[in-house]
Amino acid sequence: MITKKRTAIILISLAIFTFIAVNVARYEFLDFDTVIRTWVYSLRTDLRNSIIIPITYSGNVQTVVLIGVILILWKTTRKTYGIPFAIVSLSSTLVYKLVKSIFRRPRPNLAVRLIEQGGYSFPSGHSMNCLVCYGFLIYLINRHCENKKLAQVLTDILTLMIICIGLSRIYVGVHFPTDVLGGWSLGMAYLMMAIIVYERVCKSTDKIHIVD
Repeated sequence: MITKKRTAIILISLAIFTFIAVNVARYEFLDFDTVIRTWVYSLRTDLRNSIIIPITYSGNVQTVVLIGVILILWKTTRKTYGIPFAIVSLSSTLVYKLVKSIFRRPRPNLAVRLIEQGGYSFPSGHSMNCLVCYGFLIYLINRHCENKKLAQVLTDILTLMIICIGLSRIYVGVHFPTDVLGGWSLGMAYLMMAIIVYERVCKSTDKIHIVD
């Protein structure tokens, strides 16, 4: 039943991504992007900039790698968290880079950017990778952490990070809103796929242990 729900989420997420991708491919700028960006840019202040810029950097690949390294180096989390997290994070990064190279959408104009950022715009790599990596970490925490209160706190923090990092990419001017939505939808599909594969691998491993 759970696998069927996850499969449904995959299909819905891919449908949303396809819809966004088709429109991005047909039009250089969508009216939706323009309206949202104009409103978001109007919210900029020095105080908000000082808060949101560090938030957007927390979604960098370097941050994800650091988390993975810590989880792998710590013996108690190496097998249950570190190795699965590292595999999913690496594969997610490869996927979004491949998709970016296919669409090759230019980023917003340099004049609106608060930070330097190279590469293509669609989909948002930060939005996709954070949803996949932090979403998978949420899954692992709720699967393995015996302290349910701690698991809930970590889940809330990571969920907030996923949302804030995605929105911050629009605020700092390096992505269009459709880039973020595309990243989230593709990321959700990939996250569900990763969880399904992980659970099948765990079941296969358990069967081998039982036979031994």
